[in-house]
Amino acid sequence: MTDIARRDLLAAAGALAAWGGSPSPAPGAAAAPVRRLEYDVVVAGGGTAGTAAAVAAARRGHKVLLVEEANCLGGTSTSGGVCEWFANLEGMGDVFDRVRNDLNKHGAVLKGRFFNAEYLKIAWQLLAQEAGVTVLLHASAVGVSADPGRVKALRIVSCSQPIEAEAKFFIDATGEGDVAAAAGAEFMKGDPAHGRTLHMTLTFVLYDTGKPVQPHLPAGLEEIKSNRDLPGLGMGYVLGDGRVYFNATKVMLHDPTDPLSLSDAELEARRQLARIVHYAQRTKYPNHALCSSGARIGIREGRRIVGDYVLSEDDILKGAARTFSDGVAVATSQIDFHSLTRPGSGGWRQQVDPYAIPYRCLLVKGLANVLTAGKCISGDQVAHSSYRMTPTCCGMGQAAGTAAAIAVEARRRDLREVDVKALRAELAKAGVELDPGKHKSFAPSRHSGRKEAD
Repeated sequence: MTDIARRDLLAAAGALAAWGGSPSPAPGAAAAPVRRLEYDVVVAGGGTAGTAAAVAAARRGHKVLLVEEANCLGGTSTSGGVCEWFANLEGMGDVFDRVRNDLNKHGAVLKGRFFNAEYLKIAWQLLAQEAGVTVLLHASAVGVSADPGRVKALRIVSCSQPIEAEAKFFIDATGEGDVAAAAGAEFMKGDPAHGRTLHMTLTFVLYDTGKPVQPHLPAGLEEIKSNRDLPGLGMGYVLGDGRVYFNATKVMLHDPTDPLSLSDAELEARRQLARIVHYAQRTKYPNHALCSSGARIGIREGRRIVGDYVLSEDDILKGAARTFSDGVAVATSQIDFHSLTRPGSGGWRQQVDPYAIPYRCLLVKGLANVLTAGKCISGDQVAHSSYRMTPTCCGMGQAAGTAAAIAVEARRRDLREVDVKALRAELAKAGVELDPGKHKSFAPSRHSGRKEAD
């Protein structure tokens, strides 16, 4: 195994001996036998990008495994609690349209872009099962079996049992680029000078109880005195159904690819949450109580895997990204670059014209049979702050899954041999509008124009 690439280290340790790794089992205890599976396509990461990729490949009749470490699909939008779409929603393809329509049927979309994450869990699950995807939850991808330039199998641990899933093609939709990194791919992380990533956020929701709530600040936490002391964005978004959604915690200078740093970020986020709830109850929301919070912290940026092309800030701002001939998805969101060191310092936002995500950014430099999808594709840090939004990730996932399926059908061994014109034609048939000029740029009214940001 080339790398331990996921966070479930204790569970992984118990299974590593089955692959000849360490630590060894206790004296007298036998290593668990490796369960071997075989698929056409294996997708690591069951978030928006990964689930879309799995659905797109399985719909074409291929055998697809989707591996997710949480207890549901949807990633940041479900277990992460980020229940808002930061992009225009038209022309993103039939996968995204199906999910959005399912939510609308349940009245689970509010104000056009906020949604009920519980319904979204169901929508993604049913879509994946309908397409014939094999969904493996509670499963951590811990590494790969690989030859030079080619991944042979994904190594997985679930319920302390080792699994090795072989496939013709693999899609890394882990968010942090864990699989590609485990296979030895080159990656970027954070700003070029110091490696500092965009901050992490734990979202939460308050609900109106209809009567005053007694504010309580847990012992040892510092009271927030005014809005100026809030770590993140303002005082919440009123959803109109008695709930208020907060994207307000801000955990900086932590590494989401380091287990101890990530753990500390989770702990710090819940300390911030408790302080913000206490302040909200004393000021703007005296009748509101804590309803829910993300099961895990939202990670804006982890590794960015180096592909055959690195999408840049200049590509987006100067227009080159509007003319890529190999565009397979379209991004419509603003640049949303958060400060790296302290709140209110160095962040900025700027509305941009819609632009294409080239297929070359999904390819992994040095690997023949691995694609990336979602926020871990190949791009610089500023470009990443725009294309990381959920609807765009869905489009990238649909493109990656379709490309892998085409490669299987054409008996290709290298994903660079996929006919990009044919890929674009298949995506167009699936409702993806690939012409950036036919999309509208997106920027929430509070974020319009270039301005400083948290």
